[in-house]
Amino acid sequence: MPFSLRLEPETGIVIATCSGDLGLNDAKAGAVAFWENPECSGRPIVWDFRSAHLKVAAAEVREIARFILERQPPTPPSKVAFVTASDPDFGLGRMYEMVREHPSTQVRIFRDYDEAVSWARTRGTSTT
Repeated sequence: MPFSLRLEPETGIVIATCSGDLGLNDAKAGAVAFWENPECSGRPIVWDFRSAHLKVAAAEVREIARFILERQPPTPPSKVAFVTASDPDFGLGRMYEMVREHPSTQVRIFRDYDEAVSWARTRGTSTT
């Protein structure tokens, strides 16, 4: 998966910019790269998929959620935002949002990048 991770030192959030066709193995590799980066540990993250195309089926969305829940570090990110450009990718993101429930992490799907970044920067537990 072509992607880059960038820490915003002033806010403490991580921006992951992705491009190209992304499948199940790419999602797993991206999660592992995020977890293994010591600067990213426990920080909120915005996955920017606006230049990407998600090539996963519904069953694979559930598999990705299960993979993350079973393998995430003891201190997962407090907030995970996904930004998508297409309706099908937004729908897959919403599906992930519903199956990826964990009390320590809020997950939201956005169409607007600035809104996603703003949400990820806010402190607290509100999901609205």
